[in-house]
Amino acid sequence: MCTWTVRLGRTVTAAPIAAPPTDHAAGKPVALPFASIGADFKGRAEFLRELHACLHRAEGARAAISSGAISGMGGIGKTCAAVEYAWEYRGEYTALLFATAESADTLDRDLAKLAHPLSLPEAAATDAGQQKDAVLRWLNANPGWLLILDNIDTPEALRAVQALLGFIAGGHVLLTGRLSRFGAGAAALELGLLDLDAATAMLLERTPHRRKMADDATRARELAEHELDRLPLALEHAAALIEHLGCGFADYRERLRSTPRELLDRQDLQLTHYDRAVFRTWLASAALLTPSSRALLERLSFLAPDPLPDFLFDVPLLGANTDNAREALAGLTAYSLVRRETDPPRLVVHRLVQDVARLSLDATMLRQRLTEVLGWVSEAFAGDPQDVRAWDRLDPLAPHADVVAAHADAAGITDPTGRLMSELGRLFQAKALHARAEPLVRRALAIGEASLGKDHPTVAIYLSNLATLLYATNRLGEAEPLMRRALAIDEASLGKDHPSVAVALSNLAVLLQDTNRLGEAEPLMRRALDIAEASLGKDHPNVAIGLNVLARLLQATNRHGEAEPLLRRAIAIGETSYGEDHPEVAVGYSNLAALLQATNRLGEAEPLMRRHLAIFLAFQRDSGHPHPHRDAAIGNYSRLLAAMGRSETEIAAAIAKMKRQAGLDQA
Repeated sequence: MCTWTVRLGRTVTAAPIAAPPTDHAAGKPVALPFASIGADFKGRAEFLRELHACLHRAEGARAAISSGAISGMGGIGKTCAAVEYAWEYRGEYTALLFATAESADTLDRDLAKLAHPLSLPEAAATDAGQQKDAVLRWLNANPGWLLILDNIDTPEALRAVQALLGFIAGGHVLLTGRLSRFGAGAAALELGLLDLDAATAMLLERTPHRRKMADDATRARELAEHELDRLPLALEHAAALIEHLGCGFADYRERLRSTPRELLDRQDLQLTHYDRAVFRTWLASAALLTPSSRALLERLSFLAPDPLPDFLFDVPLLGANTDNAREALAGLTAYSLVRRETDPPRLVVHRLVQDVARLSLDATMLRQRLTEVLGWVSEAFAGDPQDVRAWDRLDPLAPHADVVAAHADAAGITDPTGRLMSELGRLFQAKALHARAEPLVRRALAIGEASLGKDHPTVAIYLSNLATLLYATNRLGEAEPLMRRALAIDEASLGKDHPSVAVALSNLAVLLQDTNRLGEAEPLMRRALDIAEASLGKDHPNVAIGLNVLARLLQATNRHGEAEPLLRRAIAIGETSYGEDHPEVAVGYSNLAALLQATNRLGEAEPLMRRHLAIFLAFQRDSGHPHPHRDAAIGNYSRLLAAMGRSETEIAAAIAKMKRQAGLDQA
């Protein structure tokens, strides 16, 4: 029996591998590249059963262990699963045969070598073509065999395999490869990542001589999930190196973070039982790509490992030699380097594939790719973060904007890094995620001041963003000088009647009111409203904001009669601009309801406050997460009902009924 070379499988020994005695006794030819790894084969039992069912659906069936995107990349364990299937079900086959099919020449060579384990007379021949023909004749004359054709990674290799399949019949052919499609007649099965329990068990069981700690199970799980992402090849390498070095899981995790190239490129067959390191496995995949697909993969390496929204690939790749993102993406999916998900439509790139793609770049190309993807994400991150209608677009982009902006900042790229950080900070602030927002808006301000100068209009925007965040977190003393500085910059650079000046005036006026300086606040509010009406038109949403701000001050000074028409006009503008069910309109309903409550018109206030809450509950139902103002809306409505004489039980029942009506029975 000959020994086979396997690129992606787990080789246990360099010696020829014998089949179990029962198989020899039955005269069963066995030519597999390695023995069963038994208990070391984790988390694939269900997949083997599915594969068995697929191959037995019809006589002469063929099945392909491929996998859409990530699950078909190098290191997912395709070869190991195929060979383990052969050992698991060996009793059902008359022969277990294996050939590498990464090229037509390799396929012909390995088929010819099967003459030896099949004990064919032609095994002694010196003509490989004669040996191959004899093997094909044997396959057609001896039904019931299993033939594994491994590493079908290119269209050229697939064509050679398809040509071969036209000459043989009578057995099961099992294909493995990085390609996502294997053509008609091959039922493609997706081999996914290991589940987390199996990946954790693999690390724990393969490292008996590690430096053991009381929390090893937790640390192994974290390593498997976050750094190795449940990929069998990466888990195997990590376990082997941890065992060899005698270190612990935390030590290895720190080494992987500090010297990823060194660990991922470690190639030692005696340690890892793989003839390719993690790094080189994926470099081999990248070598199959077109230049545009490889460039796209390199750009994606600077993003988060979170799913990528499909719409990103409709955004032009600015400054990237007119590459078409969708055409380039097709190459990545064809070679299983990206996994498609359909609900919602999005793409996933394995984090270790990203690491390898990024680490393979020299300094010049690294900066070029980073600049390209930074501009791409910045272009896609469009819409007002404070408008909930933009959240469906911005939310799935947020983790990628965060990561690419951090990469760009570390590389000293200022534009559009500052803008992207600022917009991302505004999104987090709109969601009341102030701790996440603050470092971003502070860094955006620092970048703007350093790159544009301290008196640039963009710096005024960054100052206002930071000031409003400080105001929202009750740091009014810190916020005020920033607001005044932003106002001064806008007036000097844009003119005293610019819409941005109106925004700056309004922000400062609200702060002054909240620090009980009403006399200073009111003229600023009125000036802001005049500027907005003159520059934007009397029905602009910004005018509605100014009306609400001024009405709030009028109410605070007991001028309810003056405040009420302003609030009603603000609601009318909002309903026209946004629609009656928009959260911005809900704010108007709440403001008017509060005024009506203050003037003891509780019966008029109740339907407005109920409508206010209903909008936020509907938002939660439609978006899948609560609006930042939902709990305040529940509190306001509850207090109004209490003022109307409702008991706590009645109030709780009313809130529960509204949740049910909104489709939030479990909320």
